Amino acid sequence: MSAKERKLKYVVAIPSVDLPGYVGIDNLLMLGSSDPRYKALKKANPVLSKYLSSFKTPFKNKVNPTIIARDESFSKVDARRLCAFRNAVAVSAVVYSRARSCPPSTTQGVFCTDLFDFHPVSVSSDGTDLIGRTPFELSWWPRAGEFAGQTTLAVIHPETISPSFDSEFMVALLDLIEMRCRTRAMRDFQNRIVRSVEMAYHALRSPSATLGEPIDFGVQIAMWVSAFEILANPRGKDVRFSDVSALIKQVPWRARKLRVKDRASATGSKGVTTLPVQIYGRLYRTRNAYVHGGALRPGEYEYHRRRGWGSLFYQVPVLYRCVLMNILNERVIGKTLADSVEHRAYERALLSRESTEDRT
Repeated sequence: MSAKERKLKYVVAIPSVDLPGYVGIDNLLMLGSSDPRYKALKKANPVLSKYLSSFKTPFKNKVNPTIIARDESFSKVDARRLCAFRNAVAVSAVVYSRARSCPPSTTQGVFCTDLFDFHPVSVSSDGTDLIGRTPFELSWWPRAGEFAGQTTLAVIHPETISPSFDSEFMVALLDLIEMRCRTRAMRDFQNRIVRSVEMAYHALRSPSATLGEPIDFGVQIAMWVSAFEILANPRGKDVRFSDVSALIKQVPWRARKLRVKDRASATGSKGVTTLPVQIYGRLYRTRNAYVHGGALRPGEYEYHRRRGWGSLFYQVPVLYRCVLMNILNERVIGKTLADSVEHRAYERALLSRESTEDRT
């Protein structure tokens, strides 16, 4: 049965973004409000219709949530698979946004994965009531008309956002999720990539918990180092800087400026290295400064940032995408970087420069 013919059952709402079209894997579909199947699910269930129609921004502008639906022939949805599916879509959109915004624009913001968060209140499995689940609460409401849906606090006007996706990156990640693992080695590989992308999802959130202060940036930096280290850690051993730098060096960079060793090491060691390894070195040293209590200058976001360096906020997600795609290519997953239409744009983002003013 094709994706368009399967009988669907609503699973969860993503209220802060309206997907342009749909994305699917074997038993799950992410649907935007313009999709006929979305409209059919609303028409068939008055409670779901009231619920989805209730969402508004802080300024009471109406928004149409994206929903995830499952093939009704499957009895339940595995939560980890559900999140892996959402993460693949979200990370491919937000990384693409960061690449297109590098160097940063003063007039256009960037996306964050908060846009793709699930709403904790949803329609019950029998479609008759609303239920709310958080780590600390379990609630039930029989009157859906009293519900007032809210969008993420990280974005004031999500109704103006129409995300674009790195289709090459997203398809590769979805192919990985759908992959049938016949060996333990392949299953371990699949789990490792899924865990790394989970970490990237959190690293790509809006740095707003302390109103954009350096610690918001520091928390994300720490998560990015973990995302890279998971990629370099196939057997549960301790990961060193050299393990991640080896992965970076394996990427078939097209631009000579990304291959030549003409950059000072950012880790304090002697010698020279390539620009991509230097970017990770800056990330690694800044993580250590935040997490291990190193000295940061007042108002400093990156540890001892030098004039002419690009912004880690933009460059690190781009570097992560290039490294991960190369790892997937080695397992014959996704379009190869040599044939990639998008890869050149990511290389340009890594080579970009910005003003000497720190930006997050």
